[in-house]
Amino acid sequence: MPYRATLPSLNRSIALFLSALPFALFAQLYTYNARYDSLDTRHDKSRPVIERYFITSNHGAALFNLGLKDEIRKNAKEEFALAEELGIDTLLATASQHLGDALNGSADAALQLKYFYQGLDYAQRSGNANHIGTAYKQIATVYKSLGDLPRALELLHLALANVTSDYQTNRTCCHLSECYRLMGKPDSALYWAQRSNIISDPGSDPYAYARSYYVLGAAYAAKRERQLADVHFARAIEVADSFQVMIPLFGSLLGRGEMELDAGDIPNAIADGRRALRVSVDGGNLEGLVGASDLLRRSFKASGQSDSAYRYFELRVLYADSLINATNLNKLQNMAFAQELKEGEEAKAKAEEAATRSRNIQFGIIALIVITLGIFLLVFSRTAVVGAKAIKNLSLIALLLFFEFINLLVHPFLGEITHHSPILMLLCMAAIAGLLIPLHHRMEKLITNMLVSKNNRVRLEAARRTIEELEARPTDINAG
Repeated sequence: MPYRATLPSLNRSIALFLSALPFALFAQLYTYNARYDSLDTRHDKSRPVIERYFITSNHGAALFNLGLKDEIRKNAKEEFALAEELGIDTLLATASQHLGDALNGSADAALQLKYFYQGLDYAQRSGNANHIGTAYKQIATVYKSLGDLPRALELLHLALANVTSDYQTNRTCCHLSECYRLMGKPDSALYWAQRSNIISDPGSDPYAYARSYYVLGAAYAAKRERQLADVHFARAIEVADSFQVMIPLFGSLLGRGEMELDAGDIPNAIADGRRALRVSVDGGNLEGLVGASDLLRRSFKASGQSDSAYRYFELRVLYADSLINATNLNKLQNMAFAQELKEGEEAKAKAEEAATRSRNIQFGIIALIVITLGIFLLVFSRTAVVGAKAIKNLSLIALLLFFEFINLLVHPFLGEITHHSPILMLLCMAAIAGLLIPLHHRMEKLITNMLVSKNNRVRLEAARRTIEELEARPTDINAG
C-alpha cells in the first residue's frame, strides 16, 4: 500500500530506509543456505555485531533444516542476544520468532506463543509489513498444531494481507492449503496450493519450491485426481532429493504411497514406503519412520504378505515408542530451555530496575541542585553581600541546568515514540530546540533582570541607610 504524500509519512519512510540500509547490506552477504558450515564464525568477536547476527541467523536456518534441536535452541538464544545488542526492531522480531521455533514441541504451547507474540510486537514497532505478516503466520502454526484450524485460518489470512516477500507468501499459502485439506475442503486446498507456487527457480529456495509441489500433490490427491497428484509429487521428490530437503521429500513419498495404496497399486506403494523409510532413517526423522513403517505395514497386508506386514507393524510400534520418548525428552529440554530464558529475562529485568533506580536517583540529585541553586539565587538577590554580576552568572548557570534537565527527561520519551530512529530523533530534538532556545533566552533575560533589579534595589536601600547613618553621626557628636 503506497504512502500518502504527507510530511510525517515521508519522514517515516526515510527513517525506515536509513535504519534498514546497514543490515540489509549484510543480509545480502549471508543469505539462507541449507547446508551446515563446519567453519563456525559466530563467536568471532573481531567481526562487527551485525555481521555476527546474520551469520548466527543463517547458521540457525541450517540447523533447522538438519533438525538439530539442541543446537537450534542454543543458536536461537545467541541470535536474540545479538539482536538485543543491536536494538533493531526488525532483527528483534526475527530473533523472537526463532526463539518460538526453537520451542517447537514444548509441553506448553503458550511458551511458543509468548515469543511469537513478542516477535509480532517488535514487528509492529518497526512498521515492517513483511515481519508483521511473518509473525501472524508463526502464531497460526501453533494453533494449527493444536487443531484449532478456524483460528489458524484467521491468522494466516492476516499474515497474507501483510507479507511482501515470495519466501513468506509461499509458506503462508502452503499452510492455508494444508489447513483447508485437513478441514476436508480439497477445492480450497488446491486454490491455495496453486497460490503458493510462486518460486520459479528451485535453486533460489529449494524448500519452498519442493513444498509447493508437495502441497499441490496432496491437494490433487484429496480431490482423487491421481494423475495430476502423481506429476506434482514426482516433481517435489525430484527437487527435494536433489537439494537434500528432507521434509518435502518424505512427505511427498508418503503422500504418493498413500495414493497408490488407495488405488490398489501395491508394488509402487511398497517402493515409495521403503524409500520414505530410508530417507527418514538418513534424516533421523522419527515421525517419518512411523509414517513409512505404517504405510509398509498396510501395503504388505493388502498384498497378503502377513509376515512382512507384522514385521513392519513391530517396526511401527518401536518407532512410535521412540517418537514418544523423543517427544517427552524434547519437552523436558524445552522446559529447561524456557527456564533458562526466564532466568535471563529476570536477570535483565533486575538490571533494568537497578539502572532505572540509579537513573531516578541521579535525576533527583540534579533536580535538587537546580532547586537549591534557585533558592540561593532568591536569597542572594535579597542581600547586598552578592553583587549583580555574580547573580547574573549564577542565574545563567541555573537556567542552563534547568533546560538541560528538561532535555534529559524528554530524551527517553522521544526514543520510545520514534523507536530510536536516528533521523526522527534528530528532527524531534531540532523541533524541541527551536522551542526551548527562544524560551531560554526570554526567561534568562526576564529572570536575570528581575533578580539583578531586586539586588540593585536592596543594595541601593542598604546604601541609603548607610548614608543616613553616616550623616547622623556628626550631629550626635556636635550635640555632645
